Formats: sequence, C-alpha cells, structure tokens
Amino acid sequence: MITARENILMAYRHEKPYWVPSQTTDQNTCIPSALEEGPTGLGVTEDGWGVHWLLEPGQPGPMPDESFQRLTDITEWKESLVFPDVEKYDWEAAAAKDTANWDRENKISSVILVNGMFERMHALMGMEDALCAFITDPEETFELLSAIADHKITYLKKIAQYYKPDKIQFHDDYGSVSRTLMSPETWREFIRPNLQKVVDACHELGMIYEHHSCGFIAPLVGDLVEMGVDAWNPVQLTNGPEELLKKYAGKFTFVGGFDNLNVLDRPSATYQERYDSIMDTLKTLSPYGSWVGQPAMIDMAIAEPLVDALYEFNKPLMEKVGVTPVAPQKKSYKSAYERADSEDAIEDLKNKKNFK
Repeated sequence: MITARENILMAYRHEKPYWVPSQTTDQNTCIPSALEEGPTGLGVTEDGWGVHWLLEPGQPGPMPDESFQRLTDITEWKESLVFPDVEKYDWEAAAAKDTANWDRENKISSVILVNGMFERMHALMGMEDALCAFITDPEETFELLSAIADHKITYLKKIAQYYKPDKIQFHDDYGSVSRTLMSPETWREFIRPNLQKVVDACHELGMIYEHHSCGFIAPLVGDLVEMGVDAWNPVQLTNGPEELLKKYAGKFTFVGGFDNLNVLDRPSATYQERYDSIMDTLKTLSPYGSWVGQPAMIDMAIAEPLVDALYEFNKPLMEKVGVTPVAPQKKSYKSAYERADSEDAIEDLKNKKNFK
C-alpha cells in the first residue's frame, strides 16, 4: 500500500501522485536551531553576520532593522565582513532536538535554509544599496554573491550529515507583486551562476532542491527548469500558476498557486471563504500533476481549512488505491518561526537576551 511519503515523492519527481500531497500533512520541517541566520531572540537582536533583526511576538517573520546597516561600502566587503564559523555550531545536538519528532517512515523531511545570496546581501546593505551595487560595482557584487553561495554550501554539507533530510527549502526572493526585483538579464548574470552552485551541491549531497521565492518570477521559471531545480514555492497568483503547470508539468514541481493575497491572508476572511478558495485551487491545479497542494502559511488560520479541504478532496482518491483516509484532528498550528519543529522554540527566543 502506498504511503503519504511515497505519494508526495511522486509529486517531487514531477509525476502525478495518487492524491494531492501537502507539506502541512505529509512533511516534517525545521529551521536549524543552531544557525544564526536570523533573529536570536525577540526584539532587536544581532545574527552571526552582524545584521540586526526585529522580531516581535505575533510577527509572521523577522525583518532586518532598517536603522542599522552592516555593510556600507560593497567594495570593502572582504575587509569588513566576517562570515559565521560553521564549525562552532553544535550540529549534532541541534539536529537531535530539531528532528526528535520527525516521522521519517510516513513523511518526507525538509530543512529550511533562510537568507540566500541576494537576501543576505540586502540584509547586510539595505535593499536600495544592494540593487544599486549591481550597476555601480558589478565585480564586487558578483564576488560577494559567490562567497555567500559558497558559505551556504558549507551549511548544506552539515545539514546533509546531521539532519539527513529528503529536501532542502532554500530561500531567496527575486520578485515583487508584479515584477522581478531586477531584470531577468541581471538575474541571469549575477544570481543564476551562483544559485547553480547551490543547486548542484544539494543534488550531490542526495537532497531534493526546492526554491522559495515570493513574488512574480514567472520569467525565471524556464531558467530554474534548465538549472535542475526540483520545485518552487509559493507560486503566487501573479505568476499564472495554471499556465505554468500546462507548460512545465512533468519537468518541474510547483508548490502552491493558492489565492493568498485576496482570500487566505485577508484578516477578515472566514473559515468558509478560505475553505472554498482552497478547494477551488485543488480542483483547478491537481489534474496536472507535478504539484504539491501547499499554500504559503503566513496566517496560520489557513491550516485548519486546508487540512479539512484536503481530507474531503483526497478521500475518494485515497480509497480508490486502498488507502484509508484519516479524518483531521483539531489542533493548534504554528509557523516555522514559532516552532522550527520544536514546541519550545518560541520560549527559547523569549528567554534569550535582547540586543537592546
């Protein structure tokens, strides 16, 4: 009998699974707790790169503190930046804690690696100066991005050794709501060759590579396919998810394509509105295969209608292949930043000393 793990792996192999898989139900996920790639506590704290981050209770994700700029002159990055020491972290202890409750037999496992090359660059410099650097200092910009990519690969090697996940979810945003943050030509010149190193390293280590990029990046999807990227999330509606599936199903896996902007993340949206929107997406996108039914989880109120809709939609499909569906149990869902797959993660943050 096929398991949920086998079913979701079919989707990541660009096949058509027997029923719609979802990361919420079929995946164990964590952000490595040892890494200093973001906030180290609540309030304003400093990460391993010297960047100041703001994270308050209830905030869906951390943001760099705009009042502080770690790198003020990109031409001096070699002299002024100190990359975190990968060897100083207790990887074994962190992995044991972060993966303690993973069900590797029935679910796939995924490790989130935040702040990719471009995200780390603009966290260090600020978005405006980072974008300007592509024009004013192209050589230094490429060298910095390359060095950050190489550093991320050292993380991948440790994650593969200690966490042994099926998949890496690598974060690097390239789009705004309606357009890419830089021209596709600039992305291909500066980002693509450095991202290719990360993708290749991930595959060499035996892990699936899923790229996270918010916003409009439809002009780059063909590049991602050529590069051997396995999957992309969250495929926001601005990209035209159904048209992309028609073109690339069987070659590339799409994770998302839900109406977060208009419905799922709208604070006033009711359970029924979210449920109906999710069900519409399941009906529209699932026939193509190469798809994982996972919306972006900014508002965790999405989780309950998602799990309920998946159960109702998948029930006849699962029964058809001899799998007994399990009715969803009501539970409290938390974001990766709140738990990192460890229920006491938010308490750890609360107990750490704020930077100021």
